[in-house]
Amino acid sequence: MSHDTLLDDSMALVADIGGTNARFALSLGGQLQSDSVQVLACNDYENLDHAVSHYLTLQQVAVDHACMAFACPVSSQTIKMTNNHWAFNKSEMKDTLKLRSFKVINDFTAQALALPALPENALIKVGNGEAIEGATKLIIGPGTGLGVAALKKVGDHWLPLPGEGGHAAFSPISSMDNEILSILQKKLGYVSWESVLCGSGIELLYEAHSTLSGQTQILKNHEITAQAMSGEALCKQTLLHFCELLGRAASNAALTAGAQGGVYIAGGIIPRFPDFFAQSDFRASFEINDKMVNYLAAIPTHLIIHDNPGLTGACEALGNPLIH
Repeated sequence: MSHDTLLDDSMALVADIGGTNARFALSLGGQLQSDSVQVLACNDYENLDHAVSHYLTLQQVAVDHACMAFACPVSSQTIKMTNNHWAFNKSEMKDTLKLRSFKVINDFTAQALALPALPENALIKVGNGEAIEGATKLIIGPGTGLGVAALKKVGDHWLPLPGEGGHAAFSPISSMDNEILSILQKKLGYVSWESVLCGSGIELLYEAHSTLSGQTQILKNHEITAQAMSGEALCKQTLLHFCELLGRAASNAALTAGAQGGVYIAGGIIPRFPDFFAQSDFRASFEINDKMVNYLAAIPTHLIIHDNPGLTGACEALGNPLIH
């Protein structure tokens, strides 16, 4: 199917499906129709097709094409959601939904594909640097886990390069990093970036910082961020360290991918405290290196503040021949 086939007036269905919620929307000519976005609770539906038919009934439309992003592995014929009961066979589901084309992509791949399409007002720039046009972009997102993916320009289209960078080994630089790592190793053995850079990672980091201060305490991640905002010393120290570590993880990944097209911070955590994040040591930490300081300083870093990057990416994938 050519790119142009989907850039006519045909309506297509896009979705971004997580463990709890399924977001559906319509795409017209490859553009997200933001007034069509609806969020359905996965638990309210027996399977994907039930949710889709309910959504399409509400919208009073029929579609021939669909692209859906799922928060689970998508490479095999059988899709089994990690955090809910939905499971299906791709080709059987295509038939059930009476679709001419059905693209199934990973949720973080969708977020990566959204990058070139995001409007300026969906981005907060942190620090300096200017993107090189058409150069590789990197997205890193602390949320339930830590997603990392790159995006490479191939001809007129963007090719997502998904990976498992969140599971690369944590790399300490400062004496504080080393002390925290030592505490975490006793508890976890192997410490990855995701061990500290996700919702439960903030909790582990806080516990380690409180252990260092001589009083082991446990708080939930939303309590830690809320108390950090109101100036509680230990929570603030933890969250500042979290931002600094994210800068290093992003720097490591940017060096590996050659991300001179920019680094983008996604996920549900950082948008809760954008001002705190912008004033943290994230950017200083991103630029720390022995030989590549200038290279890193030239790479722009942005925080994504967009309601539906996954749906935007699914729209981009619809007409992209590199996405099957």
